[in-house]
Amino acid sequence: MVVLYPGDFFSTADSGEMISTVLGSCIAITLYDASTHIGGMNHFMLVSSSAEGKAGEEKSGRFGEYAVELLLNDMIKKGARKKRMIAKVFGGSNLFNIGSDAGVGAQNIFFAFDYLERERIPVKASDVGGNYSRKIYFDPMTSKVWLKHVKKQPRANDILRKREEEYRAQVREQENKKNDIVWF
Repeated sequence: MVVLYPGDFFSTADSGEMISTVLGSCIAITLYDASTHIGGMNHFMLVSSSAEGKAGEEKSGRFGEYAVELLLNDMIKKGARKKRMIAKVFGGSNLFNIGSDAGVGAQNIFFAFDYLERERIPVKASDVGGNYSRKIYFDPMTSKVWLKHVKKQPRANDILRKREEEYRAQVREQENKKNDIVWF
């Protein structure tokens, strides 16, 4: 089992490896090439970095605009072809009860579908939005996804919300520091 956290991605052409993550407002995109049985998943937190980001930080996998590129390139190196890929999209919850059009989750959802459309990668399935977290398991050899909505477990949602808030605070703190260390 490979567990992804914000900024992570993983792809494989080997059998037996499952990929898992837990999502709140973050997005996970799974990609799969049926001809080669190469599959992968990413987990990103925000659409893009701030304009004031440090050198190198703007290309971090935390940001959707780079997370998808990192996963695509990794899969292509393993033999996948973009024109044969299909995608599945998960996450984008509104855990912070921010207006539905302004929240991070909604922005992430819009970005994911827009990006995949521009890249001509069809979305075969999705489960996005809502106000609950999700736990997903992805089999990169078959593209099968096991999904669990974490609706009736407020403690789990509170823990995930707290982790996301702490992670955002860490990102903001590092952006404000004037040094050449890039946190990821």
